[in-house]
Amino acid sequence: MSSMSEHSKEKFKELLEELVDDTCHSEYCFLRRFLESLHPSPMILIQLKCMEKFKNEVGDVDWDEAGILWEENGWAKAFREVFDEELKVREIYELTKQKVLENCP
Repeated sequence: MSSMSEHSKEKFKELLEELVDDTCHSEYCFLRRFLESLHPSPMILIQLKCMEKFKNEVGDVDWDEAGILWEENGWAKAFREVFDEELKVREIYELTKQKVLENCP
């Protein structure tokens, strides 16, 4: 028997839809199915999607470099401070960005 409540299952499904909305355009989506099978924590999934947005904003960097910049420039810390599972990814990303900009000298 699963320990996940129906509310949690529904929130997880909503999160998966938000995460794959740019990449899955058919009824069957490999990425969605893969993430469902792994069932990682929402915080991990949301941080990865925020890092993807960050990577796209930074420009021509690979995932390794984006991860280093995410950490070194205070984005990881800011993300942890603003993370709220009830918010949408775009909201969390914007709050994270705001926090980083507030902390810039």
